[in-house]
Parts: sequence; structure tokens; C-alpha cells
Amino acid sequence: MTNMHRLAHRIGLPAALILAAVLVGTGPGVASASACGNWTGVPPVNPTAQGDTLNAVAMPSPCSAWAVGTYFTNSAFKTLVEHWNGTRWTITPSGSPGILSHLSGVAAARGARPWAVGAYNSGTAIQTLIETPEGGVWTQVSSPDPGGPNNNNTLTAVAATSATRAWAVGNYSTSTSGPNLTLIERWNGTVWRRVRSPDPGSGGNSLTGVAAISATDAWAVGVTTDSKAVGQTLILRWNGQAWKRVPSPNPAGPAVDTILTAVAAVSGSSAWAVGRQFINGTWQALILHWNGQAWKSMHAPGPGPSVGTELEGVTAISASDAWAVGSYGSSVIHTLIEHWNGKAWRRLPSPSPGSVAELLGVASSRTSLWAVGDQNSSGNAQTLAVHCC
Repeated sequence: MTNMHRLAHRIGLPAALILAAVLVGTGPGVASASACGNWTGVPPVNPTAQGDTLNAVAMPSPCSAWAVGTYFTNSAFKTLVEHWNGTRWTITPSGSPGILSHLSGVAAARGARPWAVGAYNSGTAIQTLIETPEGGVWTQVSSPDPGGPNNNNTLTAVAATSATRAWAVGNYSTSTSGPNLTLIERWNGTVWRRVRSPDPGSGGNSLTGVAAISATDAWAVGVTTDSKAVGQTLILRWNGQAWKRVPSPNPAGPAVDTILTAVAAVSGSSAWAVGRQFINGTWQALILHWNGQAWKSMHAPGPGPSVGTELEGVTAISASDAWAVGSYGSSVIHTLIEHWNGKAWRRLPSPSPGSVAELLGVASSRTSLWAVGDQNSSGNAQTLAVHCC
């Protein structure tokens, strides 16, 4: 990936939105899915096949899934929402406010409305974007922008446990040149409101993943940056009253750039966080596990230390069944799927069309799993979805 695309992945925005900002100055299923055999490609819809990508997926039931992302048309990025009905993917209309719009996260708790989050360019800055279906169309709902109308505000991930409980995370800035600050917003059944969150790093702080277990237990992960612009893992936990920072490993040391991109949890004593660390000139996959007492680093299998490896999404079915997805390679980028069987993480074969293919999100239900991303074989990104049941 280019440096611009790496920056985009860090805070959940497409490269076009990052560039625009610079120009303006600104629920787990049950263990039956563990019998998953081969992953197969299932073509999603490509609105233009010019710059289409799916960033996240959620599964409210075994035969229903929502995937969100962005597509490029008429020199602008628009939001993309697709639905799997058990047979095929179809596009559902969604709102694209502002100049450029993007969805980076989606959540769909059983029996509750789904949510999608992201950001859009208002013409002067980046603003938060939250959408939910209304009458068959995904429609924008009001969401806080603590950085104000002239500074950047973005949401990268969302998690929901019921119709009245959902969390969205991301980052914001209070000036065009100021550092990023963590942003957490909560749905209380009526409105989205900002909730206070720690900002330990003087160089900036961003949240890229969130998982909720109950009304009194949730996790958020991302990166905190020091004054020397070195990123380190950041993990926050909601205890029912406040978000608090929890110590997290940086296996490669304090001088190595490290980031967490996603988190999944099945109980108060079992959670997973994934990401990457920049070692000897390449990104290497990072996996952390919460055992009820502390976060510990786990071995992440890959093709070798000289080959770049990144993990972008994780889902957990049980304490002995979890899945992580991402990509590996250099000039040719391949999809990456890894599975935790209760004893070790193992890399599994996965469809990888085109010269560049990456998986950015994964979700599980009782009997199946979906992973989504994009692939590129002709210079233009196209949506990618792979399925296992």
C-alpha cells in the first residue's frame, strides 16, 4: 500500500477523504460456525468498479448480513450499503451527504436496528456520519462533532447489544493543526451522545475498533502517539460508569510503530484485539488476547518476517473459536484468514482474486462467517466478499 492508503487505514477513511481534509486544512454466534471448511468467493455488487470497497460486515442472523463501504462515481466517493438475503448481495440506498462520504463500520444486534458509521466532507472539514434504515433507505441521523464544523471528526467502528445500546468510536481534532483525540459516542435508544474518553498520547489518539458485551462491559482499541510520532497500542474499557485505559502490550518495543485495528469479545474473560507493528521495514500482524486479568501477545502466523502482514478485522464465536482477517504481500497483495482453535492461531487458505486483494472486516453468526474487503486487477478497486459455512 502507499503511505496515503496506510494513513487511511489507520483512522478508517479512504485516501480521497484524507487528501480532502488536508486540502481544506482539516454480537457473537454459537460454535457451529467453528466447523467452517473452505472459504469461497461470493460476488457482491460493484456500483462502478472504479473505486469500490467494503470495509465492514455484520450478521444479525445466519441468512442475513450487512456490508458497508464506499464507491467512486462522478469524481466523488459515496456511501455503499449492501445486504445479503441468504442468496445474493443487493445494494440498499444510503445517504451520501457533503462532498465525499464513507462508511467504515456496521453493527446489527439481533432484534434491533442496524447502524453504520463513517464520515463525510462538509466542504470545510470532515464530520461524523451515522446512518440507519428508515423505510428501506439508510438515512443519516444526528451525531456529535466535538471538533466543531471546521475541524475533523470521524467515526471508524460501531457495536450494538440491543435496541437501546450501541457504541461508536473514532477521533476528532479541535483545531486544523491539533492532534487527534479519541471520540466515543453512545446510543441510548433516542439520541447519540458523546461520552468522555481518555487521551493518553501527547502526539494524538485514535480509536479504530469497538466491541460490546453488555451495558456494563465494552472495549475500544486503537493507537496512541507520543511526541516523537511513534504509535503504540491503545485499549479502553467501559465499566458501566466510565471509559478507562487498560495496559496493553507493544511486543516490538516503545520505539516501534504499533496499532490495533479491531476488537471482539465473548465474555468478561475472553477478548481479542488485532492490528500490526512496523518491524524492520515491514508491517507484521499483531494479535492480543484478554484472559480476564491482562492483555497478552499471541503468535500470529504469517508467510515470513520479510513479507508484510496486516490484520484488519476479528470476530469471536467462543473462547476457543475466533477468526482474524487481513492481507499479506508486497507487490502482490493476498487475502489473509487466520483461525484460533483454542490452542493456536493457524493461517488458512482463502480466495484472493486480482493482483491486490485484502479483507478489512469479518463477522460470524450461528452457522456461517462473512469477510469483506476489496480486490484490484485492472487499476480500479472492486468489492470483495468471501463466505464460509
